Amino acid sequence: MTMLQNESLEKIPALFDAVQYECGVGPMYDAALIADDTIYYWRHPDANHANNGHSTTKLLITTCVGILADRGLLDVHAPVTSFFSADELPPGMSERWNAVTVHDAMRHRMGIESVPFGVDEDDDIEKIGDDFLGYVFSLDLPYEPDEHYRYSDAGYYLLSRIISAAAGEPCQDFMDRNLLKPLGFRQWATVTCPRGYMIGGGGFFARADDLAKVGYAYANGGVCGDIRVFSQAWTKRAVENHYALDEHGSTGVWYKTGALGQGLAFSRGCAFAWHGCLGAAGGERTTRLFDAFYEFVKGK
Repeated sequence: MTMLQNESLEKIPALFDAVQYECGVGPMYDAALIADDTIYYWRHPDANHANNGHSTTKLLITTCVGILADRGLLDVHAPVTSFFSADELPPGMSERWNAVTVHDAMRHRMGIESVPFGVDEDDDIEKIGDDFLGYVFSLDLPYEPDEHYRYSDAGYYLLSRIISAAAGEPCQDFMDRNLLKPLGFRQWATVTCPRGYMIGGGGFFARADDLAKVGYAYANGGVCGDIRVFSQAWTKRAVENHYALDEHGSTGVWYKTGALGQGLAFSRGCAFAWHGCLGAAGGERTTRLFDAFYEFVKGK
């Protein structure tokens, strides 16, 4: 268990005020900063403790890939098809899939073009059917791997299945034992496909003060509190290759966002996470909160 102290986010006016401003713009459920091994947390009194982080889930998936890579159980340059038997691959699958690597999937560079944005969205369930893996592998690849960027959740469902295959257990079970429990996560849940595998691209529900611990580990070279979760080498590799991570301008703040105004960011030994709900203005909220976080870490 990590040894982190707990305080109210109100003790950090720069971020507390920014969060309260967002409450006036649209729903904010919770927010947390971790700095100097102290968690500063705020939750709206009417909100659930655990909330959907949407695409922040993707950083949890790439982190599990990193833990397996650290242990020599997964090669990020292995073809994605090498983790599955011939019976699991659909007939007529494009031969290009055999050249797509785990690295390509984490970078949204598999070669796909037309694909539902989220494989777990209600409007797509009937189209996809029961076999999500077969559906992903049936997608056409008009581009060579690493040739074309196309953001989608499909590759992250594929990564969830690859983690399951490499670990020998469902991705969510591996994640629980090797990431969530070591970090002291409390309430959490995830959306699964009809066959019980984690969706991967979204649908992970948690508290902001727990989610921030993942960013805090990245901010400290794989260590959170007194727990090493993954290696310094993986931290460097994930940032350099943008494995579910991007930089906020040239600020040194690295982040992953969610579809409706959620976020997880880290920089200079600190991490910040929140859950809220906004539609088209979600990007504006993200910018405002990342700017507030950057001002905080710049002043440390």
